Amino acid sequence: MAEIGVTLTDRRRLGLTALHGPADLLPGLPSGPAAVVLPQGTAIWTAPGQWLLLHPRDAAPAVPQAHRTPLTGARRIITVAGPRAREALATFLPIDLHDSAFPDGAAASTIGAYIPVLVWREGDAFTLACYRSFGDSLMETLVTASHSRGLMLAPTD
Repeated sequence: MAEIGVTLTDRRRLGLTALHGPADLLPGLPSGPAAVVLPQGTAIWTAPGQWLLLHPRDAAPAVPQAHRTPLTGARRIITVAGPRAREALATFLPIDLHDSAFPDGAAASTIGAYIPVLVWREGDAFTLACYRSFGDSLMETLVTASHSRGLMLAPTD
């Protein structure tokens, strides 16, 4: 059996909320392109005064309703992990994912395989989010990029 080099996890069980407003909506929100783990979930900075919050599906963030937009189900979220994950992503993402350029907690909006994606780093793993309508195309791109690198599809998370 070939060694596993890339594991893809489709994270369909997450809740997703767009936050918009002042940076003190939740303590610890990043002030620039970054992803941080907060008690409420993972917050990714997407623009000044805007964040994407991944959280348990049944736990909406405790922020005023005027400052949040529910997006659960509106994005496809896929985590790419393993010793050859960066190599697979480099085949279609035009950004430098080396540790020195894209350290743990880094985040970026980019395009890959003609798909607008938000990518962030969580330790040695990379998570990508795209609009749901592009989700199957992104997954197909990831499978193709990972196939010769020891692909394993993890159960849906």
